[in-house]
Amino acid sequence: MSDNATKKDLENLGKSLEASFDKKIDKKIDKAVTDLSEIIANFAQQVDVRFNKLESRVDELDKKFDRLLQTIDGFVSRIDSYETENAMRDRQFERLLKWARKVSKKTGIPLENL
Repeated sequence: MSDNATKKDLENLGKSLEASFDKKIDKKIDKAVTDLSEIIANFAQQVDVRFNKLESRVDELDKKFDRLLQTIDGFVSRIDSYETENAMRDRQFERLLKWARKVSKKTGIPLENL
């Protein structure tokens, strides 16, 4: 036998090298995909934790906002009652003043201009 490689030997060597190269590339790609999947899963977990924290903060803010609205509603109700009482008092004062003017006119006792 001769030490020279035949065309068939070179073709077989090329196919063998190609198959070996393909396996190595596949392993590298699989590892890269696995690593990337782990990174994405880790990132998704971190985002989920942060999102849950934000969601709980928003819930707390909603509760505080509701309490604030209830307090404001209470103040508005008190102001409304106060304004209603003032309007009733002013109307009563006008009626009393009108009555006092009539009495002043009939009795001849002067009434200061109020």
